[in-house]
Amino acid sequence: MAFLDRATGVEFIPELWAEPIYKFFTRQNKLRGSVDDYSSMVKGQGDTIHIPKIALKAAVVKENSTIVDFSTAATSSKVDLSIDKHYVVPELFEDIALIQSNSELISKYTRMMGESIARQVDENMWDELDGFQTRQDLSANNTFAANDLETTLANLYAADLEPNECSLAVNSLILADIMHPSSGVASYFVRADAVGGSGQELKTGAVGLVYGMDVFYSNAISTATDNDKSVGAAYVPSACAFAAQQDIRVQSQYDIAYLGTKVTADIIYGMKLLDESGDLRGLQLVNLG
Repeated sequence: MAFLDRATGVEFIPELWAEPIYKFFTRQNKLRGSVDDYSSMVKGQGDTIHIPKIALKAAVVKENSTIVDFSTAATSSKVDLSIDKHYVVPELFEDIALIQSNSELISKYTRMMGESIARQVDENMWDELDGFQTRQDLSANNTFAANDLETTLANLYAADLEPNECSLAVNSLILADIMHPSSGVASYFVRADAVGGSGQELKTGAVGLVYGMDVFYSNAISTATDNDKSVGAAYVPSACAFAAQQDIRVQSQYDIAYLGTKVTADIIYGMKLLDESGDLRGLQLVNLG
């Protein structure tokens, strides 16, 4: 008779860990859902995505009885998105049988591993989003008043960006200010869990809408009051490109030397901000200091 014991059943251990870690990772990603995702292009191969940038070509008058001039081509360039980030969360569990018998204990470890990777992705993404050419001073540190919203909308329209297609990513203090009942912006804010429909905002990680913009927040965004410190940003999805060549992968191996099981959760990805003079795709919200 064949027995399924620790040795013969070791391959079943990754299935126990992988799903909860991945679910918590996707739930805790704050900013990833606000930008364009090119992951499908690099699954299992390649290390660079070439993103074409084609400048707008002016329309010209068609003169009667004249041929069309094809001699002037549209200006084009490219931006390279490198898949160059690889992060791992390793853990060694001694006497794994005791941990496996306690689902609540397992959930605490999977939450930690998933959150650790999610926070790292958020930090790297904010490093990119903290680089827009356009910078807008807030009326007060870590606040977003009605006049700030008005200026943001004006700046977005001036850059030919439609606010209804934009995301507003802010730190925790500004989010609290936006949601505060007595705030001038609160009357324009709608919580994602308070609206009907498909609930798409919740799926992307947005906490709600303000004047048509999906509102995101992340602890990766500073709450400091330093002069010219970036505490938020408003941008279209194409402002930043993200690609995960390998999403969360969970592996485990029993090590007899430690009498325990080694578990790792890792991810391989890259991201790139696509904002430059002549092709503005968002703006920075900064403190006065």
